[in-house]
Amino acid sequence: MFKKYQPNFHNNRFNSGKDIGRFKVRGPIKSFRDLDVYNKSTELSAEIFTLQASEESGLSEELSLLKNLSKHIPKMIAESYGHRFDRFSLAERKLEKTAEVVTAVISKIDFILSVLKKEQGQILIKENKKENAVDFKQTIENLLRDYTAVRAKILNLKRAWIRINENFNKSK
Repeated sequence: MFKKYQPNFHNNRFNSGKDIGRFKVRGPIKSFRDLDVYNKSTELSAEIFTLQASEESGLSEELSLLKNLSKHIPKMIAESYGHRFDRFSLAERKLEKTAEVVTAVISKIDFILSVLKKEQGQILIKENKKENAVDFKQTIENLLRDYTAVRAKILNLKRAWIRINENFNKSK
C-alpha cells in the first residue's frame, strides 16, 4: 500500500551529483601507486616544492622545513602499503606516523598563514608584488585545505585496512 521512503541523495542541495560514487573502489589496487591518497600527497608535495616566498617575508626557512616534511609523506604511504600483509602492525604504525607528519605540515602551513596575515596588517605591499602575494596566500590556503583532506583519507585508509585485516583473520 505505502511505498518505502527512499531519499534521493544524488541530486539534492548537499550533493550536486558530481560526487556520485566518491567512495567506491575504482579498480583493483595492485600497488601503492593506485592509492588516491598516495597520488594526492605526491601532487601536494610537488606543489610545495614549486613555492617561493619573497625575501622580505622571511619565510624561506619555514618553506624549506615544509618542503622537507612534505616529501616524506608519499614515501611513508608506500612503505606502509609494502608492510600491509606481512607485518600489519608495522603498516598500521606507519600510517599513524604519516598522519602525524601531515599534522605537522598542517601546523607549519597555519604558521605561514599567520605570518602572512600579520605582514598584511603591518606592511603595505608594493603594487607589483601585491598580486604575487595574493597568489602565494591563496596557494597556501589551498594546500591547507588539501592536506586536511589527505589526513582524513589516510585515517580512513588505516580503518579500511584494519577492517580487511580483521575479516582476513576471521576467515582463517
